[in-house]
Amino acid sequence: MEYNRPYRRPRRKRRRSFLGRFLTFAVICLILFLGVTVFFRVGVIDVEGETRYTAAEVIEASGIAFGDHLFFVNDEAADRAIRSSLPYIGRVEVRRHFPNRLTVTVAETLPVARLQTADGYLILDRDAKVLEIAATVPLVRLIEVIGMPMPISSEVGEILAPGEEDADKLRYLQDILGTVSTLGIANDVSRIDMTDLYDPVMLYYNGRFLVRLGPNRNLHHKMNMLVSILPTMDEHDTGTIDLSLEQPSFRYHVIAD
Repeated sequence: MEYNRPYRRPRRKRRRSFLGRFLTFAVICLILFLGVTVFFRVGVIDVEGETRYTAAEVIEASGIAFGDHLFFVNDEAADRAIRSSLPYIGRVEVRRHFPNRLTVTVAETLPVARLQTADGYLILDRDAKVLEIAATVPLVRLIEVIGMPMPISSEVGEILAPGEEDADKLRYLQDILGTVSTLGIANDVSRIDMTDLYDPVMLYYNGRFLVRLGPNRNLHHKMNMLVSILPTMDEHDTGTIDLSLEQPSFRYHVIAD
């Protein structure tokens, strides 16, 4: 009877296999260590986008320094720092290009509204961020905002801070400013009265129409209806357009600006 003994791998080969795996692991660790500590350092920062600020100002505001590790650049912190330090910048995008390049793309935000306070006129963008504080009424056409509580904080580069109890009113104002900007009708709005949170009123189309907005629901749809209503009006019509209802209504009367 023939008996076959099971095959056993020689111990020497097993030791060599273990040594090979260990060396491979050590090489990978060395490469990762060098990558983290030596390579992929920021050597070039490109700034793209047309704004009133220079590339050097954007880089300085970002907090990113040459020599920082590419992996450890904090995109969100750079975004916040740039938009806070350089208030007329509204959008920031940071992209990495290995081995050593960063691209910072910026876009300018535009003034949309003004709010009078004891410190002067706060110039606001579509997000109600304070772009600057003017001592006198700005010469450019901006939406006059009334009926908002005086902000607890009005720092340039920061969003208005009217207090927690008025947070909903701030959000509604942001929605209105954002919507009229998106639809391209901001220049047709003279005033926004936020006195009543549940029924803000706009003075619209060179003062010809008061527009009641109702609660903050379906705002974009309401504004689209407003734009569609205007072509149906006679050029001498004035009155109140009520968008707080499911079907908008119009009442004729004379409006005093």
